[in-house]
Amino acid sequence: MRKTIQTGLFFLLFIQTSVVWGDIKLPRLVSDGMVLQQGVSTNIWGWASPMEQVSVEFAGAGYRTEANQAGEWKIALKALPAGGPYKMILQGHNTLTIFNILIGEVWVCSGQSNMELPMKRVRPIF
Repeated sequence: MRKTIQTGLFFLLFIQTSVVWGDIKLPRLVSDGMVLQQGVSTNIWGWASPMEQVSVEFAGAGYRTEANQAGEWKIALKALPAGGPYKMILQGHNTLTIFNILIGEVWVCSGQSNMELPMKRVRPIF
């Protein structure tokens, strides 16, 4: 009888600890100090509990969505002109605040190491 009670308590404890309270989670790209491209709609995405309501406040506008069955959500922010710094507040079961967001030109460069031009290679014209 005692072993049955211990086994029952073990399973009850296991079930309690395996229930996860879904907090909003963001990819590493969505963080303090990010720069968003000006003049185009930008997607912000992340994870939450399945069917959890997610709201975003950014640059004076409010957005709402619901996570899908897999817990994934995405919100398209309206196109904005260059400016900042802004803060973004995301709310679901928890609240996240992202600071120092700028809107401007985003450039991605790739190529060989000769793309870099250190100042020591530039000779002054005298």
